[in-house]
Amino acid sequence: MAEANWDLFRLFFAVARSGSVNRAAHELGMSQPTLSRRLRELERHIGAPLFYRASSGVSLTQEGEKLRRSAGTMMVAFESLQHRLRSQVGQRASVVRISATEGLTKHWLLPRVKRLRELNSRVQLEIVSTLHQQNVATSDLDFVIRMGDPGEDELVGKKVANVSFGIFGSAEYLAKHPEPRTLAELNDHHIIGQTAEFPGFKNDGARQMKMFRSIFAAPEARSVIRVAPMANHFAAAAEGIGLAFLAVPFALAEGLVRVLPQESAKVNVWLLHRRESDLRKLSREVGRFLESEFSKSKVWFAGQT
Repeated sequence: MAEANWDLFRLFFAVARSGSVNRAAHELGMSQPTLSRRLRELERHIGAPLFYRASSGVSLTQEGEKLRRSAGTMMVAFESLQHRLRSQVGQRASVVRISATEGLTKHWLLPRVKRLRELNSRVQLEIVSTLHQQNVATSDLDFVIRMGDPGEDELVGKKVANVSFGIFGSAEYLAKHPEPRTLAELNDHHIIGQTAEFPGFKNDGARQMKMFRSIFAAPEARSVIRVAPMANHFAAAAEGIGLAFLAVPFALAEGLVRVLPQESAKVNVWLLHRRESDLRKLSREVGRFLESEFSKSKVWFAGQT
């Protein structure tokens, strides 16, 4: 004979506790005929009656009482396990974990946290601010906001913005050094260089490629400092060390001054997630909020105040 479904024992204990098939069916959210049929299925498996049925309810037979005593401890342990699991799952389901670059976190994401909390006070955010691509599988992230290459194949999502990049310096630096009028004049300036080229730039044509060649060649001619990660380029420029190639909206928010405004480049911004995160209701709500906010921010990302 095949083993009885564990759910049959759960139904048995519900009836044993309530003393009534009707009351147990109501508590379980099922019909009385369905519950009676499932109980008969368990009795056939046991090979003995488990209840005496009467108009006032049910009482346990000798076999039913033995089943209640022998399996009762296991049932209590199972219910305790279910309670702990619901509690743990509930705690994780209220947390939404997001990875974003330092610039995106500081200038775009954090200013929107208050609004998100006003819309849904249940959400708890964990934000990982890093330039490096986070491993979604090991980090248990719900969302990755990534600039440039969308990266891992297990992620799904969409391009939500284009960030404009340009050349910036501090007012202090530009007061002491003539502002460049052409890309070629960058070679006459102190340049805040990077230890590796910027990934993921959108190739829009010859003009943008010319800018790339100039901005990446300039540090070779006269670089005063090379800094990683890129978030520190903003601080270096603010200190008046030299000119830096920066995201336009972030640099403007830092109070830096743009030079050669006719020269710019673009980087795609991706909002990515794992398919599994859609199973969490709160994650779906946060995802819709982020998409809406990105849509409203297109002008800002383009560097137009």
